[in-house]
Amino acid sequence: MLKDLLFPVTGAASDDAALRVAIDIASAHGARLIVAVPSPSLTPLQTPWGITPDAVLGELLRQVEREAEQLADAFRERLRNVDVPWEVRIDEARFLEPTDALMRQARYADISVLARPTGDDGEIALAYFRSFLFGSGRPVLVVPAAPGARRFKKMLLAWKPTRESTRAAHDAIAVFAPESVEILTVDPEVGPLEHGDEPGADIAAHLARHGVQVSVSKRRAGSMSVATTVLLHAAEHDADLVVAGGYGHARLREWVLGGATRELLEALEIPVLFSH
Repeated sequence: MLKDLLFPVTGAASDDAALRVAIDIASAHGARLIVAVPSPSLTPLQTPWGITPDAVLGELLRQVEREAEQLADAFRERLRNVDVPWEVRIDEARFLEPTDALMRQARYADISVLARPTGDDGEIALAYFRSFLFGSGRPVLVVPAAPGARRFKKMLLAWKPTRESTRAAHDAIAVFAPESVEILTVDPEVGPLEHGDEPGADIAAHLARHGVQVSVSKRRAGSMSVATTVLLHAAEHDADLVVAGGYGHARLREWVLGGATRELLEALEIPVLFSH
C-alpha cells in the first residue's frame, strides 16, 4: 500500500503541474506527501593555490543554505492548505548533483512522482528519471500534466518475461493494489527462453493469486512501435495506469537510440509506473 510519496523539486517548468497530480494521488490513497528540495550544487572555486579560502567557502555555504530554505518556504506556503499530510525536506548533499542528491531521498518512500519530459525541460526530466530509476531501488511514477484517475484500479501491464517487467508488476501490485490487471504482450516470441507456450499465462496465474482480476491480451505492433502500441491499447481499454520495466536493453544503447522506455516517457497521456 502507498504510504509515502516523494515529489522531487527539479526546477523544471512542469514541476507545478506534476505537484498537483502528486497531491491528488496522495489524497486518493491516504498517503504522506514528501517534497524534497535540493541544496544548490556547490562547486569549489579554483584559486592560484588550488584551494578555496575558508572565509569564502563559509559564505558560499551560507548562501546555498539561504537559497534552499527560501525554496522550501515557498513550497511550505504552497502546501499550507492542502488536505494531505505533508513535509518539505531539504537535502544537504551540497557537493552532489541535485539529481543524485534527491534520488537518495527516494529510498525512503514507496514511489517517486516525476513529470513527463516535455519541451525545453525535457532533458532535465530525463536526467532525474534515469537517476531515480537506476539509483533509488524504488519505482518511479511518471505523470502527465492533464487531470485523470488518481486511484489506479485498472492496470495495464506491458509484459515481457524480464527482470525489469517482473519488478514493475510486483511493485505496482504492492503499492497500488489494483482491482484488475490486463497483461499485454506485444509481438510475443513463443518458446522456453521467451514467453513460453502461452504468452502471459504464467504471470497471469501468479498475479491472480494476489486476489486481483487478471486478463491476458496479445497484440501485433505492425508498423507502430511497441511503446505506441502499448499506449494505444491503454487508451482503447480505459486503463488508469500503465506498468512497464524501465530500460530492459543495454543502458547506453537506450540512452543513445531512445528505445521503448523513452518513447513511453515522452508520449504518455496517463501515468506510467517504471521499475528497473
